[in-house]
Amino acid sequence: MTKAEFMHQLRKMTSSMPQQEADRYTQYYSEMIDDAVEEGMSEQEAVNSLGTMDEIEAFIRENSTMPAGQSFPRVTQYVPQEVNKKRLPVWAIVLIIVGFPIWFSILCVLFSVYISGWAVIVSLYAAALSVGVSGIVVGAAGFFIGDFGIIMMFLGAGLVCLGLSVLAFTGLIQLTKLYVKFTGFIVKKCIAALRGN
Repeated sequence: MTKAEFMHQLRKMTSSMPQQEADRYTQYYSEMIDDAVEEGMSEQEAVNSLGTMDEIEAFIRENSTMPAGQSFPRVTQYVPQEVNKKRLPVWAIVLIIVGFPIWFSILCVLFSVYISGWAVIVSLYAAALSVGVSGIVVGAAGFFIGDFGIIMMFLGAGLVCLGLSVLAFTGLIQLTKLYVKFTGFIVKKCIAALRGN
């Protein structure tokens, strides 16, 4: 059962409940399915992991504020049907073959842009590291000059560079996490497209 089919049955089941409570259950189950899909389950596996519609109805009945005498509308249990996977029509296959130079070039450009993103992140890490190292070197070099004023100036400049480096690394770690999430999102979308979901 797909998420859309499940949500349709859930809405039908909770249609006699107060709107706010019905919305609470639909949002709850929708988020559970989305979380399971994010963890790597297919949409069908995520829906099946919730249990049968009878079990869900029993759970909602236990936790509902509906009067005891009021009943839920009956929802027939979903029985999956065998679906024959459709083959691509001949014109679509011809279009894919003829359009190969165009779509493959676009794919290569997108992949290059993605790799460039990692290159920019690595370059920023290298720049932050060089600023930090130069801060240490400048701070240490001040002690070999001998004059107190120059020592303090070099030490201050070194500490500023070191602080900027730490600040840059903090931001870069967050940027890297975002880019890794983006990568995971793209990979999931590509896998879903290949599976035909």
